[in-house]
Amino acid sequence: MTRRVLTTASALLIALLLVPAAASAHAVLVETVPQRGATLREQPREVVLRFNERVEARFGALRVFDARAERVDDGRVVQPGGSGSRLAVGLKPDLPDGTYVATYRVVSADSHPVSGGLVFSVGEPGDAAAPTVAELIGDSDAGPVTQGVFGLARGLTYLATALVLGGLLFWLAVWLPALRAASGAAESWHAASAAFVRRTRRLLLGAVALGAVGGVAGIVMQGATAGATSGWAALDPTVMRDVLGTRFGEVWGLRVVAFLALGGAIVLALRGARDDGAAQPAALQRVALGADGLTAPRLPRGALALAALPAAFLALAPALGGHAGAQSPVVLSVGLDVAHVLAMSAWIGGLTLLLLALPVATRRLQVADRTRLLAAALLRFSPIALACVAVLLVTGTILALDYVGSWGALTGTGFGRAVLAKAALIGALVGLGMLHRRRVVPRLRALAGAAAPPGATGYLLRRALRAEVALVLIVLGATAALVSYPPPSSLASGPFAGETTLGPLRLEATVDPARVGPNEIHVYLLRARDGAPFDGTRELTVTLTLPAEDIGPLPATAREAGPGHYVIDTMALVPAGEWRLDVVSRVSEFDQYEGSLKVPVQ
Repeated sequence: MTRRVLTTASALLIALLLVPAAASAHAVLVETVPQRGATLREQPREVVLRFNERVEARFGALRVFDARAERVDDGRVVQPGGSGSRLAVGLKPDLPDGTYVATYRVVSADSHPVSGGLVFSVGEPGDAAAPTVAELIGDSDAGPVTQGVFGLARGLTYLATALVLGGLLFWLAVWLPALRAASGAAESWHAASAAFVRRTRRLLLGAVALGAVGGVAGIVMQGATAGATSGWAALDPTVMRDVLGTRFGEVWGLRVVAFLALGGAIVLALRGARDDGAAQPAALQRVALGADGLTAPRLPRGALALAALPAAFLALAPALGGHAGAQSPVVLSVGLDVAHVLAMSAWIGGLTLLLLALPVATRRLQVADRTRLLAAALLRFSPIALACVAVLLVTGTILALDYVGSWGALTGTGFGRAVLAKAALIGALVGLGMLHRRRVVPRLRALAGAAAPPGATGYLLRRALRAEVALVLIVLGATAALVSYPPPSSLASGPFAGETTLGPLRLEATVDPARVGPNEIHVYLLRARDGAPFDGTRELTVTLTLPAEDIGPLPATAREAGPGHYVIDTMALVPAGEWRLDVVSRVSEFDQYEGSLKVPVQ
């Protein structure tokens, strides 16, 4: 059974990672000055872009080129009026007539980069072919190495967070009560307690180091991703400074500090666990009060107080630096995300210490004592795990419904497929958890009452724990993949912008506000070769269809607003769903170009 579960889970994760990402961001360009494809009599003083949400503009952001691909902007990118959703750059004076291309690359509110551009002309466009937006932007996506390292960095920080938070919770809520309930006066209990503390300290400090390294790597990879460069180039101090000035950089930088602070608190809390009888407050201690015996570990309250603030930030950081911090309503999204992180951490950290730390303690005990300690630990961890399952199911379901937005997006988007994979993996984890609760815990309780060795039940427990930890690692991989995709609901939460090919042309379209009710639609036809407006259309036909509801095709009346620019002033889109925008450009009696775009409408 265990092997089949792991094989299925691995296949799910591999399939997930092989699925290419959809759009890399959800900030949408909703207005430009000059307009796309416009032909102006006089040169504008600046180029202004407006997005549907706040964007970070620290990565070079906005540039303007002439037909020879030479910069004609003044290099001073500003956000007019302090508005985080607008971006502007001035132009050099006395530019000659011709075609110009503006390109942008910004970082959206949830840390994903978005890039694009527009073409406009001043006076006569001229015969020289202007460079295309794609040529000037170049390869705007991070390469596979950068994407892979970035995903690994995310996974490492999630794993480190779960191990540290869950490990501390296990020590306080499971290990110490179980030790008090099961321990006796024999010397072996002192050795077992000290061994557990030593192993736990190594695991937690290892997790701290892992989290700090993953955090630094994540900052570097964000610079590489946002700047469309390599990780080595992103090590430049200027790039690092730019990243740390963004919301992503602030959260990830503070997370590194929190890991290091928590590491110091762990050293204080779990210090001095040795077998030589020296003072070791985290382990059982020898005392002589008329007769030799052991006292229970003392809670290091100062170290725990020192750990509280960084631990709280580690629980909050995934929400602040990810989708929850940019998803409305923010307070609800962040609260659910924190509860999700804490539940997963308690589960993962507990499983890890059960598998890797508890055995080093039980090996130092007599057979009957070993069974009693195992039973005491599992009896306390089992209800915690059950509560974690409940919290994960509730928070995960609410967040998934909020982020995904529609049933079709579950299979039609990378984010949705990652949600399905994670749900399947957690389902397998729940199954293994039920095995503990229904078979392993009752047997261990009975064996402990009879002072019998764990035997086959202990072997079954070890196998199940190994399978659970392996599944947990795959769940963290799916979680890291989730963060790399934009939620479908965010893609449909404002004006829509998209583009596709239309024969030898490029079709660009915007739908505003992309919500149920009246919408304004702009259609731009551009020559794919040079990005210039295409004015060879004799007749333009635009229709909209909602296949899921068998609605349409609905004809839309498009008026010509300029060369290659057409506007549908009012188009009622009811109900919500994924509409299809079909465009047909008839250029002669016998020739026409056709293309379509999928438009999510809320």
